[in-house]
Amino acid sequence: MVQEWIEARTLIHKLNQNGYQTYIVGGAVRDLFLGRKIADVDIVTTATSKEVSELFEKTVQMNNQHQTVLVRVGQELFEVTTLRGARFEEDLMRRDLTINSLAMDEQGVLIDVVNGKQDLSLKRLRSFDAKTRMIEDPLRMLRVARFMSELGFTIDSDLLTTITDNHSDIKKVAVERVVKEWIKILKGTYRNQAFFLLLETGLYKSIPRLSLNPKALEQLLTLKSLADQSEIICWTAFCLCMDYKNEEPLKQLCLSNDLLRAVKVRLSFNQKREKHSWTSIDLYYSSIKVAQDVEKLRFLRGLPRQDECELNSIWQSLPIHSRAELAITGKDLLQEFKREQGPWLKDRLLLAEKLVVERKCLNEKFEIIDALKEV
Repeated sequence: MVQEWIEARTLIHKLNQNGYQTYIVGGAVRDLFLGRKIADVDIVTTATSKEVSELFEKTVQMNNQHQTVLVRVGQELFEVTTLRGARFEEDLMRRDLTINSLAMDEQGVLIDVVNGKQDLSLKRLRSFDAKTRMIEDPLRMLRVARFMSELGFTIDSDLLTTITDNHSDIKKVAVERVVKEWIKILKGTYRNQAFFLLLETGLYKSIPRLSLNPKALEQLLTLKSLADQSEIICWTAFCLCMDYKNEEPLKQLCLSNDLLRAVKVRLSFNQKREKHSWTSIDLYYSSIKVAQDVEKLRFLRGLPRQDECELNSIWQSLPIHSRAELAITGKDLLQEFKREQGPWLKDRLLLAEKLVVERKCLNEKFEIIDALKEV
């Protein structure tokens, strides 16, 4: 992080030298004062994206609408955005929350035109002209919930009223943007405060495609912290709280196919786990990673879980851990049974795996063939 600040000041110095006012803004300054880990250093400048690109060798145009350029300085990457207002102070006033409206110049001097530093001290989420800020980009209402989840701050009464009165506007926001905020809400340290905000304002009713309801939010409130969990765990836990039997409802959220498949597998084996402890064959078909995740989900939901050492012991004792370790192949079966390829072949291979895993025969070619003939 020290190196990132050094490179950021190098970038700012170069822009300033060429006559462009340039500052570090937003989250990096906020988190510096809060003593939190700084994820990204965003920079705003009076230079246009074209002028920024001409000054630096390694740049990529990211966002034409907001004139944002990705600039590499040394080993660090920075988003450099052109001022949206005629004056720098106007740009700061137009940001979503006052705590995100703080800026810092090349010498580290704080610029605070909306009393954002005071709101940080008061641990308060407030907007400068709340109604205008929320209506010009309705996603900001969900971002308020996200910052509440991450920081545990209270909410200003004017901002609370604005969200309560205007939450239906968020229905028109692209689902991809909603999903990014929602996963951060789920993983926040003060997640339950955010859920209470959604209930209090009615915002939950309008969030596109999440299909939230009070019962589901009550279930989410009972979950242990998801702060250190993977997105797979978070989305599977979400499905369980929504009482989804499979991943189908998530498809409207534009999540990746890999993520959807991972959630599907965990939901499937979670249903089996609700009926009985892990068997050798279930563990074989699921993999130890999926089994561990299912047990983790049970823990997060306050349910009894199977001892991890016991689970690992069962896994290690399996004769095989994948079909690649099976002593026969489809080609072997075609030769032995002298039949054409067809659905029977897949069924026989599955049966062979089951026979070996359940120790009904040894993992040896002719042992498996003899066992298959007897079934």
